[in-house]
Amino acid sequence: MKLHWRITSWYLAFGVVWVFCSDRLINALSDDIAVLTALQTMKGWTFIVLSTVLIFILTKRAAEERAALEAEKLAVFRKTVEGAHHILLNYVNQMQIVTLAAESCADFDPSALRTADEISRKVVAELKKLDHIAKVTSDEIDAVIYEDIRKRS
Repeated sequence: MKLHWRITSWYLAFGVVWVFCSDRLINALSDDIAVLTALQTMKGWTFIVLSTVLIFILTKRAAEERAALEAEKLAVFRKTVEGAHHILLNYVNQMQIVTLAAESCADFDPSALRTADEISRKVVAELKKLDHIAKVTSDEIDAVIYEDIRKRS
């Protein structure tokens, strides 16, 4: 159930039970109009206080649930970036082996490997930018990923 419906349902249920039960209790306590009026006023103030406490508890619990979901989302994002770092570093290490093998070839063109090395360094730098994202949103990730492109425009 969506949060706003859950809180509203709890408030509705509390209000219905309160009115039903408190009216029966007050009617059973006295037949005097002055006493009934005073009890109804106290009942109203008590309802306000108790419903305020109920709304506080429900919204606090909802906020804690939302914070837990945000923390989980951030943890998943961080693990994804960490995994991408690992994969990319494995690639860079393998490229070093390729570089050593290529350098031993007679017709080796060192500029090709320098270009590959430069590209690899740029990719690592771009990926490391994702480490500094504080609030994980698609707009924030886009801003970091496409920062260089936007600067050139």
